[in-house]
Order: sequence, then structure tokens, then C-alpha cells
Amino acid sequence: MSRDVVFVCTDEDCTAGPWEGAHDAMAHCAEEPGHGYTGRPRSEVDEVIPATAVRKWDNRNLHHKGNPRGALAEND
Repeated sequence: MSRDVVFVCTDEDCTAGPWEGAHDAMAHCAEEPGHGYTGRPRSEVDEVIPATAVRKWDNRNLHHKGNPRGALAEND
């Protein structure tokens, strides 16, 4: 993620954000009906809410090629 882009809510009446992380913007907009978010150059906004830590998930298909270890299997 580029540090030159921040994320803002597209609702005209919303005063939340802008956020450094898209996941924070997504979390806000998911809770508010009719809200959405988009990227904006950092130079266009004043204060930015720092991104929260995100846990990395392995979302690869675990039954890849029939191996029970899937994409995590060695010599696959």
C-alpha cells in the first residue's frame, strides 16, 4: 500500500476519516448504510488516522491438487 494514498468516506455528510488503511475505511463504511470509500492523494487531506494492524491470513485453497496440506504442501 502506498503511503501517498489515503482513504476517505464518499458520503457528503460523513466527518469520519480519512484513514491510512483501506481496511479501516471499509470497516467504517460497512457499518453505515449508503457509505462507501475511495482513495485520495495524501496531499489533499490534513490529518490522517493511522492504519490499524492487520493479521495476515493464508486464504489459499488448502485442498490444492488433492493434497490435504494444499498450497502449503512442499514439493507440490
